[in-house]
Amino acid sequence: MSQKQITPLFWIASYPHSGDQLVRSFLQHLSKNFGYRPQDPAAIELLDRDLPWDALAHFYETVIGKHPRDMSEVEIAAARPKIHEHIAKEYPGLPVVKTHAPRAEFHGTMSVNADVSVGSVYVLRNPLMLAPIFAIAGGKDVVSAIKLLATSQYRQPTTDTHALEPWGSWTQNVMTWTTGSNPGDLVIRFEDIIADPAGQLGRVAEHLKMPVDKKQVKAAAKAAMKDHKIDGKPAQAAAWKGAMSPANARALVEVHAQQMSRYAYLTNDVLNYVGLTREVALNSSAKFEELSRMPVTPVGNA
Repeated sequence: MSQKQITPLFWIASYPHSGDQLVRSFLQHLSKNFGYRPQDPAAIELLDRDLPWDALAHFYETVIGKHPRDMSEVEIAAARPKIHEHIAKEYPGLPVVKTHAPRAEFHGTMSVNADVSVGSVYVLRNPLMLAPIFAIAGGKDVVSAIKLLATSQYRQPTTDTHALEPWGSWTQNVMTWTTGSNPGDLVIRFEDIIADPAGQLGRVAEHLKMPVDKKQVKAAAKAAMKDHKIDGKPAQAAAWKGAMSPANARALVEVHAQQMSRYAYLTNDVLNYVGLTREVALNSSAKFEELSRMPVTPVGNA
């Protein structure tokens, strides 16, 4: 690796489908106010160029000299810190990087290179909404989606364009980015962004110390919402009920109640719908959290 000066990285981290695209679009629009690629528009199709995703296959080809399809899980895990160092030293985009990986060890290597990192924004979304979204996106039934969110140590397989990426379960992913009191970390809920785009995305801009004012933040938030065809009206809190039976939702809550409770997703309405007391739900999910702390082993994808 070259001896060029490091530009410390901020991470836009999330479990998939939690809203990272909206946050990245906002930052892309905002960057035009301080001269980033003024000749190019802020556009969704340019997000991976401007605010790169660390799982993109071309990074592995550039840094390691191999396509990730020709690499083992262990080799990909060992390559991740090198990819991050390359982005911090060589990449011409903004020093803001997307990842879906937990901030934890993966085959003995930390999945996020702390030596080139300065902070993170973790985007959180209600798993009761994520399950139907995954079902639709993957063309699967909601039970399969619930199983995916509960799969400890899940890895998304390599494709032509992306390297294998560890996701873990929803609970694992959330825990690794939100446990502790690192001042460089910001946690933000997708539901709060939708309810107050300028206010919540303004927190992101402030956290990243971007040289912009409130008027610019409001304009960038509005543009990002438009790009993603979000009308700004908060979704009904219980919209997931139309996609999941009480039994389905109960299976999800029994696994994730601890982290749901931390972020106000474990409401009385949820508990009444699934037929659980708060104590039973929390005790059940505590057992799953203990299992999720088991080390990663080289097994196939779920």
